[in-house]
Order: sequence, then C-alpha cells, then structure tokens
Amino acid sequence: MKPANSLYVRFSDHVRSPWSLIIGFLWGFGEATLFFIVPDVYLGFVALFNWQRGLWVAIAALSGAMLGGSMMYILAMNNPTEVNQFLTYIPMIDAALVAGVADQTRVDGLMAVLFGPFLGTPYKIYAAQAGAQSLPFLYFVLMTIPARLERFIPVVLSFGAVGTWFKAFCEKYIKLVVGAYALLWGLIYFVFITYFGFH
Repeated sequence: MKPANSLYVRFSDHVRSPWSLIIGFLWGFGEATLFFIVPDVYLGFVALFNWQRGLWVAIAALSGAMLGGSMMYILAMNNPTEVNQFLTYIPMIDAALVAGVADQTRVDGLMAVLFGPFLGTPYKIYAAQAGAQSLPFLYFVLMTIPARLERFIPVVLSFGAVGTWFKAFCEKYIKLVVGAYALLWGLIYFVFITYFGFH
C-alpha cells in the first residue's frame, strides 16, 4: 500500500523538476497572447510545495510573458485593427475593455501596464495597445517586469507561507488542500466571469 503522503511526494517531485520551469514559461507566454487563465494559478500551486521554486517558476513565467507581450506588441504595431479584433475573441475580453485600455494607455502611457494586475485587466491588451500606439518598445519590455512580478511574487509568497507553515497538514491532507486550492481559483474565476462575462 502506498504511503499516505505519496501524492504529496509526487507533487513535490514535480515542482522541483525542469517541467515546472517549462510549464511556467509556456503559461506566461500563453496568457500574454491568447490563453485566459493567469499563471498565478500554477505559481501558487508550485509555491505550496516549495516557495523557493515558486520564485524561479515566477521568473520563467515572466520570461514567457515578455516574449508573448513582445509578439503582441509587434503584431499590433503593424496590424492594430486586426489584433484588437482578435483580442475580443478571447474569453472575458470584449471591445469595450479593449477600448478602455486603449484610452488608458493614451492618457497614462506605459505606466498603464502597472495598473492592469490590480484591475484584473489582461496584460495582453496593454501589450497590444503599446504596439498600436507605437510606444517605446524597450520601455514596454522593461515595464513588463514590475507589471508581472507585482502580482506573481505576492501569490508565490502567500501560498508559499501556507505550504511552509502548514506543511504537516498539507502532507497529511494533500487531496483536501489541492481540492481547496482548485475551489478557490474556481470561485475567483466564477466571480470574474459573472462580472465581466465569458462570451
């Protein structure tokens, strides 16, 4: 019979493997382009088992976001109308949200990128508007760093603290912990979809 914490061990092995960095990078890239679930979901999961690894995965997700954001910037710089239309096909993004970010970017410039994480506005929209408005590319890439890490790091540290302080509980009741974690994010997205719509 497998030990009671065998699932915890498997999850711990996963977060320490190269796959966690690869997944973090791909998730960061995907969410910066067409995926609608934030990397925070995976980052918090990793941090529950190893907060130091969570920080490295956050950096991997940041790298992916920088690449994906750069791609959106370049595409929008050359095809602004088409990219803005494409954005409206992504769940939880509509034309009004895109127009609102465009207006915000015209007023605040690239500082607007920093507001997105706190407003729940997808980074990909800011990346596209930065390109469409021909804002300085290097400045945009540099602003991506605090714009992503200002939410990634608190998520990692918060769930890392839970995983560290309640490690014995997590080991014993890992299914309950993972289930509660999934439920938490499910509720967050339920509220978000209820407010913004899914279309």
